[in-house]
Amino acid sequence: MKKAGLIDSPKRAHLQITECGRQLLSENVIITDKLLSERFPYFAKFKYGDKEAGISNESIINNETPQELFDRSYQEITAELSDELLTAVLNMSPEFFERLVVKLMEAMGYGGYEGAGFVTKSSGDGGIDGVIYEDKLGFNLIYIQAKRWTPDTIISRPEIQKFMGALAGPPKIEKGLYITTAKFSKEAKNYADAQHIILVDGKKLTKLMIEFDVGVSTQKIYKIKRVDNDFFTEQ
Repeated sequence: MKKAGLIDSPKRAHLQITECGRQLLSENVIITDKLLSERFPYFAKFKYGDKEAGISNESIINNETPQELFDRSYQEITAELSDELLTAVLNMSPEFFERLVVKLMEAMGYGGYEGAGFVTKSSGDGGIDGVIYEDKLGFNLIYIQAKRWTPDTIISRPEIQKFMGALAGPPKIEKGLYITTAKFSKEAKNYADAQHIILVDGKKLTKLMIEFDVGVSTQKIYKIKRVDNDFFTEQ
């Protein structure tokens, strides 16, 4: 429904029907994936991907193996989870986002122990939102810039240059991470690559949160098994 623009989430744990959603309800039609795909291209792309956009759900299922169907369903669930995660992050404060980023870095193994990273003070941080050690011994520091901006915001090269200035110190720090809920322009990406600054946009952020279990919990685990042919081999 959110992908089709029928509902919105203005704040945490709240859903709100949009004008488009009200109009669809007034038509008194049965709302199905097929209907949404035919009328809302963005939903079709989210549901079936670029190649399958516009093809009915029934025709896709008929041409899929059970494994392919399971894989596609898993991808859909993950995509929806990513969208919900990003909405949840945007509903929190910038300070919460800074703490989340440090926690994510720790979950990824940076620092080597809980508490290896910390959020800087709001004032006098020189444009740095967080700091974390690269390893247990603390040989290198990684400076973090965390920006909780709307997903359609495009971060340009000048913003990355400001961050680069903060890395120049003193003290001079060689490794920096710029992480955001928004997107980066091509020029920003090219500049960051040349300066060895790692950029993480909203899409990659939620992917990492899911991979390293930050802000999510496991609901159910499925194990797909097959016949062990080696077991049935007689000597």
